[in-house]
Amino acid sequence: MNDTDPDNYVSNGEAAKILGISPSTMQRWARKGHIRYLRNPKTGWRYFRAGDVYTLRDSLREVSGE
Repeated sequence: MNDTDPDNYVSNGEAAKILGISPSTMQRWARKGHIRYLRNPKTGWRYFRAGDVYTLRDSLREVSGE
């Protein structure tokens, strides 16, 4: 499997790093529904599908003209 495999999951901090944003911004975007996530029932931590994170990153790049 590679890092962009949609069945891989990344933590809030990892997703924020991929997107070039702060972890608190990542949490806010998740709460607002900009990206889907799963929550670990024991810890409450958010996990994001890697494929969704990379798709969002690519969309942001298109908007910013990168």
